[in-house]
Amino acid sequence: MYLYYHPPFRPKITNLEVLRRLKSIKASISRFGATPFGKRFFTGFRVLLAGIVIFVLIKQLSNIGWQSLLTNLPGSPWFYVTIAIMYVTLPIFETSIYGHFFPIPRLRLFSVFVRKKIMNSDLIGYSGDVFVLYWIKERLGIPEGKVFRFMVDNGITSSLGAFSATGVLFGILILTDSIRWGDFLGDNDPMVYLGVAVLVGALSFVGYKFRHTLFSLPGKTVVQLYLVHFFRFLLVFCLQIFQWWVVLPLVPFDVWGTMLAIITISNRLPFVPAKDLLAVAVMLGVAGVMEDSRAAITAMLLTRIAIDRVLNLGFFTTLSLSDRKKHADSPS
Repeated sequence: MYLYYHPPFRPKITNLEVLRRLKSIKASISRFGATPFGKRFFTGFRVLLAGIVIFVLIKQLSNIGWQSLLTNLPGSPWFYVTIAIMYVTLPIFETSIYGHFFPIPRLRLFSVFVRKKIMNSDLIGYSGDVFVLYWIKERLGIPEGKVFRFMVDNGITSSLGAFSATGVLFGILILTDSIRWGDFLGDNDPMVYLGVAVLVGALSFVGYKFRHTLFSLPGKTVVQLYLVHFFRFLLVFCLQIFQWWVVLPLVPFDVWGTMLAIITISNRLPFVPAKDLLAVAVMLGVAGVMEDSRAAITAMLLTRIAIDRVLNLGFFTTLSLSDRKKHADSPS
């Protein structure tokens, strides 16, 4: 689906009081950034932020344990192919979306969203979003409020897409008895299901009632964004299960279902760095999830994490240096 919105970027600004306060704060920061000291401060801050990301990645790499991984590396080449595909899936989708609204070359956008993915996963949640906000503002001179409103709309539709896709995932896993639901809730109390149904209904009603307040983009564009994100999450779910299956095809599907549910829940936790390591820790702590193939599954998961960390370190360092050089060489 190819998103189109004309004019390229003129969302209607809502929630004016919040935006006025945001604009006032941003104006103060902009005035400070225009001073000689401010320019040196923000340059140093960017270098410091890049250094923190690199330091965290190196530290996590050293904590994984290379010797253990090397003796249990997955043998299927498809395992490594799916790692590469899943690594670039989010940046590709975000590049496509933002490329329809902002006149920025797609290759540069892809570079930005790879770094955003790395910062959000290995530094702290939403740090990558702040980076994107200021990167677009600095490169295009668009007011922060407009960029912020678009990012809010895109973020809400992404969350809705994730929520819907997760609901579909859990529904399929429960109906096919492929998820060990008791590992999460113990006894299947009917009130739990009733509570979930009431919560979903209430959130749906509130979202529909205040849709014009929540979104600044046209309704058709919002629906298109939602469908793109919904498809992205379903694609990632399918790729994840395929990645595990090609390595250990004899493991029961209910194990994959439970592991995918744990990863999906952990990925939605805000402001939590290294969510993949957290998910592995939870899997190891859930009784019965990896009884029969614990060593092989653990090695497979840690191999994926290690490869992701190597890719993060390499891409973040290379792309940051490249982008800084291009920005320095561009005319003011």
